[in-house]
Amino acid sequence: MDSSANTLGKFVSDLMKKHNHNNSSLAAVAGVSESVIRNLLKHGIETRVKDPDPRTLRRVADALDVDAIMLFRLAGYIPPQSNSNSVRAEYLADAFDELPPEKQDAVLGVLEAMSSKSSRKSTIRKMREEPDNPLTGFDLVNPGITRLMANQLMAHYQMTDPSDTDRIEPDVFIINNKWKDIPSKAQERIKALIRHKLSLNYIPTMVDPELRD
Repeated sequence: MDSSANTLGKFVSDLMKKHNHNNSSLAAVAGVSESVIRNLLKHGIETRVKDPDPRTLRRVADALDVDAIMLFRLAGYIPPQSNSNSVRAEYLADAFDELPPEKQDAVLGVLEAMSSKSSRKSTIRKMREEPDNPLTGFDLVNPGITRLMANQLMAHYQMTDPSDTDRIEPDVFIINNKWKDIPSKAQERIKALIRHKLSLNYIPTMVDPELRD
């Protein structure tokens, strides 16, 4: 396997191909210079490459329609977690969501057949039986569900500050469920993730000169 497969530079490069971006077009959409993008593509692949500024990562993540947490983790700002998905798994998840329902069911059928865990087989089977209920069979403290709910709430309320979690209303719908009906343990995990994500805007680290006011 290519040693650069799980580097920030390779991951960004793959996303650029997916979205038909070159250095110039990505720089324009993200609001940074081409030199910033070139530096980003070398990260983890070439030595003596400057670490990207957190604001650069957030802008590029928005431009490439990817969770900024993934870029922060690959850049080393967030340590790897033993229970986190691999970058490849996150990428394939995006591909799955782009498939029509019948093809998603076909993929789930293969996973159900190949899974060696009875509990996982059962969960996948329930998902296939109730395709219109995105929470069928899931434990709501599952990291993937927590991340999805956090992203939807951030978008719905246009959150910009960690304290914005206090604005979540009991009757707001999130993945076809009212907030008040979600278990309190899951609510706290979702709020904690939102606060963590939003706090990344204020990481006190070096600022790329090209992004300074």
